[in-house]
Amino acid sequence: MKHYYVLVLLLVGFLLPVRAQVPVYGEYKSPDKKVVLKVYQEEARFFFQVYRDKQLLLDKSPLGIETSEGSFYNDLAVRSRIKNKSGREKYTLVVGKQSQIKKKYREITFPLVNLQGKEMDLVFRVMNDGVAYRYAFPGKGSCTVFKEHGGFRLPAGAKGYMTPLSKPKTGFAGTNPSYEEHYVLDVPVGTASPIGVGWTFPALFEVPGSGWLLVSETGVDGSFCGAHLAELSTGGLYVLEYPSMDEGLYSQSPYPTMVLPNATPWRMVVVGADPNRVAETTMATDLVEPLYKPKFDVKPGKATWSWLVLKDDSVTYDVSRRFVDMADHLDFEYCLIDAPWDVQIGRDGIEKLAAYAQSRGVSLLLWYNSNGNWNEAPQTPRDRMNTPAARKEEMKWMQKIGIKGIKVDFFGGDKQFYMQYYQDILTDANEYGLTVNFHGTTLPRGWERMYPNFVTNEAVKGMEFITFEQGNADLQPSHCTVLPYTRNVVGSMDFTPLILNAKLGSDRVSGPVRLTTAAFELALPVVFQSGIQHVGLVPENILQYPFFVTDYLRKLPGSWDETYFLSGAPGRDVVVARRSGETWFVAGINGENREKLLSIDLKGLIKAGKEGCVLVDKVGTPNMVDKLDVVAPKKRRTLDLMIPAYGGFVAVF
Repeated sequence: MKHYYVLVLLLVGFLLPVRAQVPVYGEYKSPDKKVVLKVYQEEARFFFQVYRDKQLLLDKSPLGIETSEGSFYNDLAVRSRIKNKSGREKYTLVVGKQSQIKKKYREITFPLVNLQGKEMDLVFRVMNDGVAYRYAFPGKGSCTVFKEHGGFRLPAGAKGYMTPLSKPKTGFAGTNPSYEEHYVLDVPVGTASPIGVGWTFPALFEVPGSGWLLVSETGVDGSFCGAHLAELSTGGLYVLEYPSMDEGLYSQSPYPTMVLPNATPWRMVVVGADPNRVAETTMATDLVEPLYKPKFDVKPGKATWSWLVLKDDSVTYDVSRRFVDMADHLDFEYCLIDAPWDVQIGRDGIEKLAAYAQSRGVSLLLWYNSNGNWNEAPQTPRDRMNTPAARKEEMKWMQKIGIKGIKVDFFGGDKQFYMQYYQDILTDANEYGLTVNFHGTTLPRGWERMYPNFVTNEAVKGMEFITFEQGNADLQPSHCTVLPYTRNVVGSMDFTPLILNAKLGSDRVSGPVRLTTAAFELALPVVFQSGIQHVGLVPENILQYPFFVTDYLRKLPGSWDETYFLSGAPGRDVVVARRSGETWFVAGINGENREKLLSIDLKGLIKAGKEGCVLVDKVGTPNMVDKLDVVAPKKRRTLDLMIPAYGGFVAVF
């Protein structure tokens, strides 16, 4: 027996690295050689750095995880040869900023073992737009994860563009956290969150003189929980944290349990020379795989809905019919019927309205409360989504009467319970031909590819908040220039844009005053990406604006084939070019209270001599737009436009 213990000690000693050494396991370059990952082992712990064009963007950041299988943080050893392979992702997205995606990558796997002899693989991917990592566990049975030691260490002098995490059980009916706070802009790393409980993903950072990076996560399904960044960032390090016990119900564990073999979600670092290159990434979907095949033809599109401007009293049969008619007039695919349709229209009325909408070539979408005992929100219908039996019964009815999608609201947080709930709703909806839009919700994490009937979700301080308070309306111009570089980078965003009323009360003569111009608002459905754009138009807007506005709205596509960010910076302005088929839409917004000249470089995008038009703000006429006929220049490929304070433009070629 004594000899046995000596042998074990000798074996463990052989596996453990010498603590005095700090080996660099190698530099791993992206396919284009511009992004470099460096992996270190220091005192039996692993760290990584990320460079782009030889500029340090992410400093030495820790790795490690605590599980029921043991600790994989201290005293780790590489148990076998490091695997290094090249690969390629090629896939199609129905919903997203790009339809056909081809991405090369390098994957590096570190086979690790801990002191107890338990095994884990540390897996990195290095791509032309950044680096991602995750932990993979072999074996059988289950594994509970208690904590990650991983984080993101920013170099000295870095500035952040981040949104604080809400305190659990605050906000409307105690439904927070719902990712519905304003971003703080250009703040030094280390700045405390104004709410005091951490920061949500994604978080954008500038490293002056070196470049930009965005950190987030992707590939979260029912096997794990959602994570966020901790409140403090000592030494520039933002550590990953799991949901608070206070989120949802105390009976729901904040610690995820995986069935083995399995892997954690990907932690991703997108890098670029400027924020426009970062915003173009598709990394959130590049790293995941579909969890099922679509059972129906998922159709992105545009939707009218009465609730945004007119609120609860508008959800009646007669008013909803007017919004169906407006959808038909604008060639929109959908009309959303919000809460409380079950009380004010009724199920028989919805069946009648659905039949009428179908006769006009429009499909209905219906709102539901996620409810359950974690949710005190009184809006109805309730108790139709939270159990499999009720959910399937409701979806069967919707399929029968021709409903094409659901909007499910008021979720309870980021615990594994809710991630499984999202997956259950999406999976069942797929069986009944329904698209899904989540509100009062978490961040989408690769869901456009994982769940092919997922079309959009909120997770943003959207237009409804602007209709509630003047303070939110005052922040809208700047806020809208931040979102394309942050929230909308990682997934579809249901901001519900485009209100043309000057005053935002439900009577249209009172309430918050809109600061943005009409052209700013018309640009938003192009600046923002969403699988279904729920716009805030009301029927009288169609008569208030020239026909060319209607023509533009009719041409707006529901999906995009290509996306390029041409210029801008968060909090300042943004210009985006998106292609659908043979048509290019170029849109820009000015988030500052000053007039500015925007020179839009069309080189390589718009064929010289191609005719187009630009909608701009009409000089001397508040809240009105003008149309300029233009031709893509043959020599000097720039479009020069003078944009007023809080103004915008949208060009169609």
